[in-house]
Formats: sequence, C-alpha cells, structure tokens
Amino acid sequence: MEQYIHALVLSDTHGNRSAIDAVLGQNRNVEYVFHLGDNIADARYIDQNANAKVICVKGNCDAGDAGNTEDEIVLAGQKILLTHGHFYKVKYSYDRLFYHAKECGATAALFGHTHRQYCEYEDSLWLVNPGSAGASPDGTICYATLLIGRMGVVPKLRTLKI
Repeated sequence: MEQYIHALVLSDTHGNRSAIDAVLGQNRNVEYVFHLGDNIADARYIDQNANAKVICVKGNCDAGDAGNTEDEIVLAGQKILLTHGHFYKVKYSYDRLFYHAKECGATAALFGHTHRQYCEYEDSLWLVNPGSAGASPDGTICYATLLIGRMGVVPKLRTLKI
C-alpha cells in the first residue's frame, strides 16, 4: 500500500492569526505546510505553531520581506511549483503559469493572489489555488490539502467558517 505525504496549502492569510489557528487546528497531522504569500510573516508564525515543515514564497504584499518569489519541491517523486502568481498575471489568465509549470516538469502548480479557489487538472498538471485563508469577503476561510505519493498528487479544496 502506497504511503502518502499530507500537505496543507495556504495563501493570502494577511495576518489573520485566528484563521490560521483554525486551519491548523483542523489539520494537525500534516507533514508540510505550503504558504503562498501575502503575509510571509504568517509562515514564520505557522512554523512556530505547527508540527510540520513550512515552505513559503513571497507575494505581492511581501515586498520588504526576505524570501523567494518562487520555489520547487520534490516529494515522493512529484515536482510541485509554489508561487504567489502575481508575476504570472493569474488574475487575468492561468496560461503563463500553466506553460511555465509544464516547462519545469511540475506535477502541480500551487498559487494564490486571486483570493478565489481554483483546482483543475489538464495535460498531467494540477493548477491549485487554495483561495484566501485570511481575507475572503464573506469571512470564509479557504485553503487546500494535498495527498502526495509516487502515483501523483491529489488536491482538495476546503473551506472553514469561524
């Protein structure tokens, strides 16, 4: 039986610690947390409060903070691209990100920026936007989870009300 790596995907937390705490409380058994920017300082808070490896990238609101604007990680043979998405103009089209991720050989491209959840599989690539965990207009906390294994990546969009 294949073993899966469990990951939590957050973006656009914008300093909303109560939302972060609620999501972490619902996902205590994850091994990785991917934070996709717009308050990269929240990734440091997550690192102190989660028993998981935290990997983060900077968003468009993180100009003064240290960190990468993009990262790639390989887990269980699956290459995962992490980006906030603003450099790929994801508010207008996902095409730039899609083609970049394909060129990188990624299995999944994780991005934020739009504050809207999105999950689609095309040409052996998952495009996943967890939505905003900290700044959605209706107060819904949006995030995603991933199961990562040798056979691929299985994303799931999730919401939480507090």
